[in-house]
Amino acid sequence: MRYVIVDSAEFTYPDRMDYSTATKCILLDAPRNAYATFQLLISGLQPNHKKESWLPDVIYTDPAPQKQAALGFPRVDGISIKTDLPYEIEWYTLVPVTVEQNHAMPSETAKPHFPERVAPYRVYDCLRPFDGTLDVGVGDGRVPDTDIAGLYGAIRIPADATPGTYTASVEIAAGEESVTVPVLLTVYQATVPQKETLTVIQGYNASGVAKYHSVAQGTAEYSRLDAAYLQAMRRMRQNAMYAMGVRVTEVGKNKYEFDFSAMEKSIRRHLAAGFQRFMGTSVGRRQSWSSSTILVNGKLPAMSYEGYCYLSQYLPALHDMLERNGWLDRFIMSVSDEPNDCNCTEFRALCGLVRKLVPDIRLADAMSYSDLHGALDIWIPLNAEYDKHMTEIETLRANGDEIWHYVCCVPRSEAYINRFTDYALLATRYLFWGNFKYDLTGYLHWAVNRYQVGQDPYRQSCPEHRNADSVGFLPAGDTHLFYPGEDGPWLSIRGENQREGVEEYEMLRTLAKEDPSKATAICERVFRSFRDVEYDVSAFRAARKELLRALSEFG
Repeated sequence: MRYVIVDSAEFTYPDRMDYSTATKCILLDAPRNAYATFQLLISGLQPNHKKESWLPDVIYTDPAPQKQAALGFPRVDGISIKTDLPYEIEWYTLVPVTVEQNHAMPSETAKPHFPERVAPYRVYDCLRPFDGTLDVGVGDGRVPDTDIAGLYGAIRIPADATPGTYTASVEIAAGEESVTVPVLLTVYQATVPQKETLTVIQGYNASGVAKYHSVAQGTAEYSRLDAAYLQAMRRMRQNAMYAMGVRVTEVGKNKYEFDFSAMEKSIRRHLAAGFQRFMGTSVGRRQSWSSSTILVNGKLPAMSYEGYCYLSQYLPALHDMLERNGWLDRFIMSVSDEPNDCNCTEFRALCGLVRKLVPDIRLADAMSYSDLHGALDIWIPLNAEYDKHMTEIETLRANGDEIWHYVCCVPRSEAYINRFTDYALLATRYLFWGNFKYDLTGYLHWAVNRYQVGQDPYRQSCPEHRNADSVGFLPAGDTHLFYPGEDGPWLSIRGENQREGVEEYEMLRTLAKEDPSKATAICERVFRSFRDVEYDVSAFRAARKELLRALSEFG
């Protein structure tokens, strides 16, 4: 049995044991109130049983991934782990998932890290809570398969941990064989703040939880699963949620009644889980990507008399509910997602109408740069759009607005970073270093578990996607940071890197209050723009270590 330790900021694979960060020692530097993380790959194992797929047949629309699912998950049991480290280690089994294509990245445009690896292949993105078993091999039916398995370790460092260097060991046994791995952990005085200042919102599909786990919404089992997904999002430092659940009843011509009880229940549940801010789902939606018309209540042109009648009843009713509950200061609202050149004029007019009806609700939308000036309070451009139109967007900030950024299926070119599974893992993490560098106070993504129709996320990373009249395929991993596990959500290594990226943002921000030039210099060692970052993991670790040392000087 042979092992290597690999940095948790580098993707690993079930068919490789050679990595730029590979060592024989678990060597970690960590702040307090955080996790110190690593990957441990083992070769020389053979599966002794197969775990059947637990995903329900109802999710499949294509026989090909369903046939792959029938191969199951080759596993070996009887694995034990011991350690004398004084801190708890959370152990996860690395589960390989498929990257079937490098969608929207033709080979003639390839450059280093874009893609990180040419598809098809399988990558360790999924983290299954360790139960004494390991997933062995690539698991795609190849003969012979590899004899590789992996573990992800997350050492919980409490906020009151004593700074210093800790030496220990980890022993992993499989049958009569075992390996002993030395551990050298340095805990710094630096502490990650308990409460985030960065707003992080990502789309959560509650009905998808019911579908992929074969439970009915409203049941005790569904409530347990929902709570587990919310906890997993909070672990990633997500602190904002979409607010939805309004029931609209037409009671007469251009007359409506609104039931907000489901929305209120949802917001209360999310507040109890630790979420602090809420974004109302879009007031309107596009009819087509090439149309100027925005529809409200599903079918009414926003600029029509009927549209006005609807909005003049809905928006004040929404406002009254928020005010009654004391939630106005926690709530922002989308007007119409991703306005473009075709509907920008109508979008601005609709924003003006919304402001007239509910002037104290702040407006926010994901957008690309267009003639939208003055329409919103919170601007959420694609990171590439911010980079290309920084002067114009910063003018909006100078006039009192707030700036976030977002990514989705784009950007997918020009070396802009994103959280795809066929990009370098550091690209996910650096998204939040960008928040620090440019003082972008929020981050938005459309999906933590928004699997598309027919998608098995273990075997399909690039599903077909429909948005209004647009149909295409998504880049690898765009739909999710969670996997529907046997008994709840399974984390991903991308999600863990997102968490650490947010925590590094908070540490950089804390340092900047004491020594702004030092914080800026550390950031710029590895992050210079959204398309110019340092991909050498060792160089990244050196910059992060400097951050920990600098912040520790201020207690």
